Amino acid sequence: MSISQPRLQQFLILAVVIALSTMAVHGQSKTSSFGDTDLNITVSDADRSSAADALRDYKHPVYARTPAGTAARKNEAASRQSISASATAAAAIAGDDFTQNPGDVAYQGGPTVQYAVSHAVYLNPGRECTIATCWGNPERFLEKVGDSDFIHILDQYVGLQGGRRYTLGDRAVLKGALPATPLSQSDLIAILHSVVARTGAGGYGNIYHLFLPPGVDTCFDAPDNNECYSPDNPATFAFCAYHGSVTYSDLGHVLFTVEPWQGPTSGCEDSPVGAPNSQLIDSTDDTLSHELFETISDPDGTAWWNSADLSLLGNEMADECLFIGPDNYFSEPTFPVDGHLFRVQSEYSNDKHACAISPRN
Repeated sequence: MSISQPRLQQFLILAVVIALSTMAVHGQSKTSSFGDTDLNITVSDADRSSAADALRDYKHPVYARTPAGTAARKNEAASRQSISASATAAAAIAGDDFTQNPGDVAYQGGPTVQYAVSHAVYLNPGRECTIATCWGNPERFLEKVGDSDFIHILDQYVGLQGGRRYTLGDRAVLKGALPATPLSQSDLIAILHSVVARTGAGGYGNIYHLFLPPGVDTCFDAPDNNECYSPDNPATFAFCAYHGSVTYSDLGHVLFTVEPWQGPTSGCEDSPVGAPNSQLIDSTDDTLSHELFETISDPDGTAWWNSADLSLLGNEMADECLFIGPDNYFSEPTFPVDGHLFRVQSEYSNDKHACAISPRN
């Protein structure tokens, strides 16, 4: 049986619409809701043992706007004394003013991340969270930023140009019970081990982002265990998130970020005024953007950071552009990232000697 030309055209149009709709639904499920393809993670005694033996190579937080955060910034500046002759003076003033003028970051000789796949790891022990209700849609941001002009601010630091260098990979979900809060750094490193053991993907080509649910605190291991994400305990509330690296004896070197809940009343949230998506989405993506850019430009604390300016000693490229506005919230710019409006912080560009949202402005 033959099909008339008009009927054939209608059939082809319908087929295209169905295909596009299917792609849209698939894309939405990939980035905005849990699905059957997620890696379901449990933490074993072997994971905990590997975490206990692992080398904690580096950690660098985005500090909270609290007295504990100011004290932690001073401690970090003091730890740079062996690198900078001016560190003693810097340690006395670093952290006093979160609105300092930025300055060029300097290369310290270590590796950067030229290509990477980002993996989202959600801690959802009671299965009470959806991605939308607890975190917004961070995977959408990771996809968008990887295809954007914004990401190319990093070209000057990694020594490479070209697109599609930073992409989205696996999603893992931890549904089992968590240790008692606050989670220690060792707890998170054990969870990370369980994920990397499943994916088999470590090294400088992979970054794991660990998203914590509301109400879950986390602290560094001793001797820094008084530095925490702890909105319910101001005395230890020193940071909002951090990035780091760890080396396992069996899995090798792994890059990661820790993304505690950034929503309203967390103490780390952006202002709700003018948020193009929502306060939860833009606050989560703002912090995620900060940690992603710093992981790429300074994964181990040996690449790009400020070693010259007294008040900025130890600041990485995202720290340089983390400002507070007159309403006592971060006053971040709103701009398109691969065609979608986000409100996330700008990033420091040595080429421009200023904070920027693209290599051109």
